[in-house]
Amino acid sequence: MRSLSLLLATLLLTLSSIDCGSAAGNDPFKTTAAFAPPTITVLSPNAAPVNSVAFTLAITGSNFSTDSVVFWHGTPRFTRYVSSTELMVSVTATDLSYFGQVPIYVRAQGQNSNTVEFDVTIQ
Repeated sequence: MRSLSLLLATLLLTLSSIDCGSAAGNDPFKTTAAFAPPTITVLSPNAAPVNSVAFTLAITGSNFSTDSVVFWHGTPRFTRYVSSTELMVSVTATDLSYFGQVPIYVRAQGQNSNTVEFDVTIQ
């Protein structure tokens, strides 16, 4: 009986020394994954004349994922994932019917990228 008490005391001491589930957040069995936000570095092309024909816009950057969505002037667009550094999106003739700066950003893993301006220029 005495050896059982000693064994239990040793077990409790061991469990408390590895600090399982402590309030300090030092749980050695808990893992967390942090995703870096996506970043746009280049739009290709970065401009088009007003009233142009439709084309495919290539977006180069980093931290893109298969759930990436490109936003054109705040509107989500069907996005083709090419790689973690490249996305493709179709720009319609309707998108180019007004001149001015169009804000573009990417949402991936629940985070937004920086915003890059696409320039719809006056002919």
